[in-house]
Amino acid sequence: MKFVKQSLLSVVIAAGIASTGAYAADQSAQAPTTPAMPEKTAPQMDVSDEQVGDFVEAYVAVQTLNQEYATKLQAMTDSPEKSQKLQKEAQTEMKSAITDTGLTLEEYKQIALAANDSEQLRQRISSAINASTSAPADS
Repeated sequence: MKFVKQSLLSVVIAAGIASTGAYAADQSAQAPTTPAMPEKTAPQMDVSDEQVGDFVEAYVAVQTLNQEYATKLQAMTDSPEKSQKLQKEAQTEMKSAITDTGLTLEEYKQIALAANDSEQLRQRISSAINASTSAPADS
């Protein structure tokens, strides 16, 4: 469960970066990093099963994109400008992955923040993630 909680927090931070456009070029051409964000406590919220499903779909897509772009950025050593362009591309793709599920960026962040504060919601999300990543892909 600790891994899921930490992962959800990193997704919140990544979503915050994506929604504010704060992705900055990494001068050393490493994977995208997240700036320090003040601790936020999410208000209690009721999250429907449909919202959990949408969140999990977005979460898995964002994690996949994050891994894909981190690998690309680590391999990129030729120019900070190209690195920045690739990070902006990643930001756009992550935003799209979230909004394509029907969630707004704000809803996504709110659910992730609420999951960090609610063990019950975190367990619902974790179970849904496990179910979605272990289910055979439709081909």
